Amino acid sequence: MKGEKFHIKSPILGFDNVSEVEFAEVDDGALGFLSLQGQDVELLLINPYKVREYSFEVPVAIQTLLDIHKNSKVKVFCVFVREKESEIRINFLAPIILNDDNKTLAQVVLNAKEYPNFGVAESIKNYIKE
Repeated sequence: MKGEKFHIKSPILGFDNVSEVEFAEVDDGALGFLSLQGQDVELLLINPYKVREYSFEVPVAIQTLLDIHKNSKVKVFCVFVREKESEIRINFLAPIILNDDNKTLAQVVLNAKEYPNFGVAESIKNYIKE
């Protein structure tokens, strides 16, 4: 799977020294992968809007860092972890914002008090309708 290089403008949690990633989208934008340059790590991403109702304010500082404007092509993904065969947990409190126009990204850490409906390790089962 071929990805595009993105420059990190604000560190990804736990990877402060990584300045560039390769991002690839799959499954019609529902899933994504971040390959961290210089690390033997790949983060699994999910588009939160395809899973649940999801809305937050992108801080002005992040908008400035990523040069986000009204018509910018922005994507939002959340990191998820597959714990067992059927258990997937999503971190809705630390979305990754990608500006597709200039290939930059940043991770935003949301305040749990301001976003009480978002968790750090929410089960995807909470959002799957059977």
